[in-house]
Amino acid sequence: MFQGLWSRAKAGVLWLWARLQREVEQHAGIIGALFVLNWFTIFWLNLHRYQTQQLGVLAVDFFFVLGGTALYVALLGMLPVKAVGRGLLFFSFFLSALLGGLECFSLWNYQAQIGAGIITAVMQTNPQEAVEFFWCYVGVKGLLLGISFALLSFVLWRWLRGFRWSRPSGHLRSRLLFVLLLLTAGAGGILFKYYHSFIINNDLDIPVVRVGLSLDTAVKNMRSFEEISTQAAVEPEIIRNDSSVPYVIFILGESTNRRRLHLYGYPLENTPNLDELSSRGELAVFREVIAPQGATAAALREIFTFADAENTDTWYKYNNLIDVMKKAGYHTCWLSNQESSGIWGSVSEFYGKRSDVCRYTQIRESHEESGRLDEELFPLVDEALAGAEGIGQKHFMVVHLMGAHSLYYLRFPYLFTKFRAEDIPAPQDGLTEERRTEIAQYENAIFYNDFVVSSIIGKFWDKDALVIYLPDHGEAVYDHGYRSGHVEENPTQEMLEVPLVFWGSPEFRSKHSDKWEQLQAAVNRPYMTDDMIHTVLDLLDIATAEYDPAKSIINPAFNEKRPRMVQGRDFDKEIFGK
Repeated sequence: MFQGLWSRAKAGVLWLWARLQREVEQHAGIIGALFVLNWFTIFWLNLHRYQTQQLGVLAVDFFFVLGGTALYVALLGMLPVKAVGRGLLFFSFFLSALLGGLECFSLWNYQAQIGAGIITAVMQTNPQEAVEFFWCYVGVKGLLLGISFALLSFVLWRWLRGFRWSRPSGHLRSRLLFVLLLLTAGAGGILFKYYHSFIINNDLDIPVVRVGLSLDTAVKNMRSFEEISTQAAVEPEIIRNDSSVPYVIFILGESTNRRRLHLYGYPLENTPNLDELSSRGELAVFREVIAPQGATAAALREIFTFADAENTDTWYKYNNLIDVMKKAGYHTCWLSNQESSGIWGSVSEFYGKRSDVCRYTQIRESHEESGRLDEELFPLVDEALAGAEGIGQKHFMVVHLMGAHSLYYLRFPYLFTKFRAEDIPAPQDGLTEERRTEIAQYENAIFYNDFVVSSIIGKFWDKDALVIYLPDHGEAVYDHGYRSGHVEENPTQEMLEVPLVFWGSPEFRSKHSDKWEQLQAAVNRPYMTDDMIHTVLDLLDIATAEYDPAKSIINPAFNEKRPRMVQGRDFDKEIFGK
């Protein structure tokens, strides 16, 4: 009896295997095309992000996607209703071709894959913007290229349907297929065990999956943003407005640990321009400043609003600096090299859309790593400055940098490669070469950031201008030998300590000498930037109902004894030095 069952089971397995092999051989051309269309963006992302450092992961992805594609096509061919299988295969091919073409378009124009940022922009566009976009990025040549691509896809479909896998011998083809499926299973196990976080964060998926998830994310982001916009505080009450500074520029940096700046005593000379400005007495360099949070979105909720350690209601229910400045008669601009939308960009998008002018260097969202440099903000600043001179208003401008955000080697051009692994000073000179190389890349990003910040400062040299440079949070770069980056949960000292620098133009220092003296006198006071809005308003002689002089670092009433609380922990007692 058991022998009979075993024989029937064996015969069934052999039949199933033969059927699987036949379907793979008959659709080999379609399998190859689907594999290429769904793997080439994974290939691009891996090389773009990691260069040659993660070729092993790329090989694992290769076998997983190839074997998965073969199984998918074979299973479609084995469906009982042939018409359904053929229809699904046709749909899969042309959907992959469409997404592949759109991915190529996105990579060519934005150096980014299709994500929630681009999908959100498409969903939020109007007919006029769509026409302008078409003529700017597509045009007649692009239209002809798109038509040619569609025709080529149909030709390939017809040709590939007739392509068969016929060599080598059938027995050897069976063995090769078996090896491929084994490698696919192994690759799947490796991905699940070692790269599970990448999968759930949507970093190792095929285009159809990523676009589908990005579409869902875009819809959720739009609904969330609409909710925030409708519930946000919109009417700040100005109770005093004696502002007379015509140009106020807030350079919002990114991922910058002040202890890694030469301006703050780091051995490597990575801030030559700021060093020179400081030596000439043109900077007020604050020494004891921390961020309220260790991640961008969380920090921006408090830096630009009256939300802080004591005011803990939902952040957007408090008045924000953009609305206050507008109410005080300032024309407001938000210029950004960060994401235009997405889970991490929603807070900055909120401020940007409340500004009179909002410009981004590109359209992207959080998971799309960008190699665009902060110098691409220069023409946006020049354009805003030229427009400001014709408006006749006072002007408040936020310039949001990518700064020293990881991946560090994407944040500076080759010409700014000043430091290498062998330059890293003690106590980190004993780390592995790989980690010292990453540290050197971070220092080069700081070196380039110095050029960007000082260049923006230079654009306001001949004006009555106050420039504020403040990164949103810090960055850990193997300071304890094992950790690099930043995180919102449980931030370390390095993730919170930030530089805070004020520059006053010659005209500003002359006309507002009292404010400049107040800044210089306060540089050693301990401060947390959740109170930054109070300091900015104090500098400009603006007061609202929420303004508190005890939270302005330049004010005689400033409370130096106020604990700097980060997520319920006293920074100076529970985080500093840990």
